[in-house]
This record gives sequence, structure tokens and C-alpha cells, in this order.
Amino acid sequence: MTASRILLLGAGAMGKAAAQTVATFPEVGSLLIADLNQTAAQAAAAACGENAKGVGIDVTDHGDLTALMRQADVVMNCVGPFFRFGVPILEAAIAAGKDYLDICDDPEPTKAMHELHDQAQAAQITAVIGLGVSPGITSMLAARAKAELDTTEELIAAWNIEEDAGGEEKVGFSAAIVHWMQQCSGTILECDNGRLVDKKPLTDVVLHYPGRGERTVYTVGHPEPVSFHFSYPGLPRSFCVMVMPSLWIKKFRELAAQIDQGALTLEESGKKLLEGAADSSFLGKVIESIAGMFDGPRLPIFFALAHGRKDGRPARVATTVRAIPPGMARATGIPLALGTRLHLEGKVTAKGVIAPEIAFDAEEFFDLLAPYCTFPEQVPAAELVEVVRE
Repeated sequence: MTASRILLLGAGAMGKAAAQTVATFPEVGSLLIADLNQTAAQAAAAACGENAKGVGIDVTDHGDLTALMRQADVVMNCVGPFFRFGVPILEAAIAAGKDYLDICDDPEPTKAMHELHDQAQAAQITAVIGLGVSPGITSMLAARAKAELDTTEELIAAWNIEEDAGGEEKVGFSAAIVHWMQQCSGTILECDNGRLVDKKPLTDVVLHYPGRGERTVYTVGHPEPVSFHFSYPGLPRSFCVMVMPSLWIKKFRELAAQIDQGALTLEESGKKLLEGAADSSFLGKVIESIAGMFDGPRLPIFFALAHGRKDGRPARVATTVRAIPPGMARATGIPLALGTRLHLEGKVTAKGVIAPEIAFDAEEFFDLLAPYCTFPEQVPAAELVEVVRE
């Protein structure tokens, strides 16, 4: 087997986690890490061994980016925000004729990148988009849940901001809140009656989790419903929800309204949310006391729900993971690296733009993921995915 040359774009926390993981694989012969900040790229490469090198690149320079991509066999993209960089970087990979994987977590570019499917297919490349934690792990959980049913009528991806993701990184929390506010304002894409449509975010949904009971959650914009629409033609309904204490929803809605009115930018709304947390322990005290609140059952940090029919009867399936890689950087970067390994092993044969749920076999993916899932504690690979049927 010829060792592959990997180009990884982005030397931030998620890029570093992906780089350090992929550098350990025997299928990888060399790793080139590229970032606008050359020093950061070189520092990330130094942590990946002697076969890694760091260089500077301005990804907005299409010519330079395409030329750099032509030096590699596979491109891994961790450059965000994806609403700005996702589409042009994929277009460069198509122009360079190079296979591509990324961690895109924005729905609008996800739709635009899926619409490049024919171009990618004509270039004979494979482009797997949205391979992080959400989407990524959530996508594979949805595939696992869907496989339990004969027909699927509704597919839901969910993430829970009450729960601790482990890890030590606390910086960037404001950036995460900015991302939340982006997905909670304006309109969001959902699949309804088999079509992608614009809907209002932060709408109440009474969710029934098999074995745990009912809880009100809130719709949020995220790529999973968009990709499910392309991956599963004919799927009637799909959307994404966010689990949060009911105490929070009023504040989110107030800030979202100000964003929509043009009174606040996303960054300003994120700062206001953090100011509220500092002034009133809006986040911290609620998280500490959430077990005592009467919002409903505690729900996993990431999960998927599938509703449909099994053996002619209505059925509901929930899937979650009992552990994750600690910290959002690792929980996002490691799945990207593992998907790259499966691709290098020849496990991904489809050409064009595809999502994780159809790119990979769920069992193979979770078996690879299990050794990295140490938060809150490691479990055997056979027990990593919890499946509850009703």
C-alpha cells in the first residue's frame, strides 16, 4: 500500500486534533498543515512528528490553494466559518481533482456544497462534508436509528447545551455562543413534506425520548436535516433540535429578535449572552442545578431519533453514544481523522458530494471511534452506541 499525502487546512483547535490523530495512521505518509498563520501551522506540525510540515496559505487565493491541493492525495478542511469558506474551498478541491473531507457545521453552505455534487462527480472525486461531532457523530447515530426501521417518516438530530462535553478548553465558549445565535436567528432549513423549506427557529417541540419520557426542546438551524434530505431521497420530515433549560429560551429569543431587526450582530448578541451569564449566573448556576429543575428528563449530549414503521407498526428509535472524545475540539477533529482513514482504506467508494451517514458504515465508524471516547468514561466498542426502541 502506498502511503498517502494529506493536506490539512486549518491549525486551530479542531484542526490540531484532527492532525494529531491522522498523523498516527499507517496509511498516511506525509502531512502538510496549512493555515493563514504559518507559525500556528508549523507549531501544529511539530506536534505531529517528523513527517508533518506546516506552511502558510491564504485560502481565499484560489490559484495558490488549488496549487497546494495538487501536492496532496486527500484534503481535510477545518477552516471556518464554513458559511464563508466552505463552498470556495470545496470548489478548489474539485478544480484540483482531489478527494475532500471537512467538518462543516453551517446549514446554508451544506446545501450549496451538496449542489456541487454533479461537478464533484464529473471530476471523479469524493467529498464527504460535515464530519465532526454535530454533524458527524450525530449523522452516524441517525443512520443507525434509521436502519432499525422499515420505513422512516421523521429523522431528528439533537444536541444538548446543558451537558458538559469534557475536555479542558474553556476559551472559545463565546465563539460557540455566537454559533448558537447564528443557528437561532433568521430562518433555518428543515425538511418538510420531502422538501427543504425555511422555518422559524427556536420553535417548541415536545420530544418523546424512548425510555426517558417527554421534554420540550427547541428547533435550531444545523446541517443534519439538509444532508438527510440529500442522503435519503423521499424522507418526509427532518429537523434539528437543541436541548436547553426553559429558563434560557426567553433570553435566546430576545437576542434572536434583535439580530433579525438588525439591532445586534451575531458577535454582539454572543457578548450580551455572556454578560447575562456573568451578571446573573445565567449559565453556570442553571447547569449546576439543572438536575433539580422540572424541565423534564435529562437527555444525552448528542442523540438522534427516528420515527416510522417496523413490521407494519408505528415505531420509534433513539440512539446516542455513552461516551465521546473529551472536549469539543477532539470530539470534532477526531471523527474527521477517522473518516479520512476509512477513505484511505478504500471503504468510501461513492463519487460526488456525500454526507457521513451514507459515506460510512455505522458499525465500522463507531468501532474506530470507541478507543477515543473517554468522557465521561471509556466503554467497550460494542457498548458505545445505545439503541432504545419503542
